[in-house]
Amino acid sequence: MDIMTGLATASQAIKLANDLRGIDKAMDAAEFKLKIADLTIALSDIKMALSEAKEEISAKEAEITDLKARFKQTTELVEYEGYKYDKGADEKPRGAPYCQVCEQKSGLLIHLADFRNVQNCPSCNSKYSNVAFFGY
Repeated sequence: MDIMTGLATASQAIKLANDLRGIDKAMDAAEFKLKIADLTIALSDIKMALSEAKEEISAKEAEITDLKARFKQTTELVEYEGYKYDKGADEKPRGAPYCQVCEQKSGLLIHLADFRNVQNCPSCNSKYSNVAFFGY
C-alpha cells in the first residue's frame, strides 16, 4: 500500500468516526457494530500503510547515505591514463587502479590485482594490460 492509499484510508476512517459521533440514539446495535467494524478495519489499514511508508523511507535514506559516501569517495580519486587511482597527499596517483568495468556497471570501486604481469579484477575477472601501479 502506498502513501496516497494510506491517506485515502485515513480520510475514510475520519469520516467513519464523524458518522459515529453523529449517530442517532434510535440506531440499532447491529448498525452501530457494523460502523465500529468498518472503523477498525480502516484504522488497521492506516497502520499498515504507515508502517510500509516508514520502511520505504528508511530504505531511501540508507540509499541516499550510500550514494553520498560513494560520491565522496569518487571525488577523492585522481585519473591517470584513463584509469582512476587513490589520490596521494601530493595529489598524484597512488596504488593500483580501479576496475573500469565494475565502476561503470555497478558503481563499485574495486582495485585491480597484478597476477604475473596481467592485471585482473578480483570481482568481475576483467583483464587489463599495461596498467600503471604506483607505490605508496
